Amino acid sequence: MGKKLADIKKEIESKTEVFDDYFYSKISPSVSSFINLLKRDTQVFLFSGIIRDFFVKRTNEFRDIDLVIENELTEELLTGLNYQKNSFGGYKINIDNTIIDIWEVKNTWGFQKKSILPLSHSLPETTFFNFSSILYSLNKKEFIIGNDFLKFMKNKKIDIVFDINPLPELCIVNTIYYGQKLNYEVSNKLKEYIKANLQPMEKLLAVQEKHFKNIIYPAIYMKQIFQQWNILS
Repeated sequence: MGKKLADIKKEIESKTEVFDDYFYSKISPSVSSFINLLKRDTQVFLFSGIIRDFFVKRTNEFRDIDLVIENELTEELLTGLNYQKNSFGGYKINIDNTIIDIWEVKNTWGFQKKSILPLSHSLPETTFFNFSSILYSLNKKEFIIGNDFLKFMKNKKIDIVFDINPLPELCIVNTIYYGQKLNYEVSNKLKEYIKANLQPMEKLLAVQEKHFKNIIYPAIYMKQIFQQWNILS
């Protein structure tokens, strides 16, 4: 039967201090100072790859940091920084060659489409992948854990949480990418999403160039994967 979800949740919560030390040990003093400034102004939540990689024991150097904040990001905090607007009204900031993507919670795609309160606790329900269904509060030093993340840790299977997404082509390519990176099985539910939302091959190639700056999966390779998943005959 394996572990119960409640036991997995307790294990995750027991690693709070270890994770906090791990996170700050991996970032530069300048990045740490910026995050501390944010924390004085608003609630700051870390999400996405850093947490996932920590729990699947793939602790590489951080290429980017994804943050969600509850209040608006003030111009004062951005003064003197190298930044630009990113997708859906967020900000992309470069500090010591670390890219920090920041979104105000009310502007995140999933929240706009689902609109659940309280804000921070609703976010795990609005992620596309189950391995992203967890946040870490940098202010309170605590995890906000979605039930889908607990199932991910239990079953070691990549699944879908919230299927409304503005970039289905990226979701499809990322399914291939994370399936290989994590070496985890892709759920039937996620395969059904791909089948229902399959995009023209040109879009699947173009999104790779934009996201990865390279085509890592040629058309013939993706067709083979889709055939293995019974998405293409």
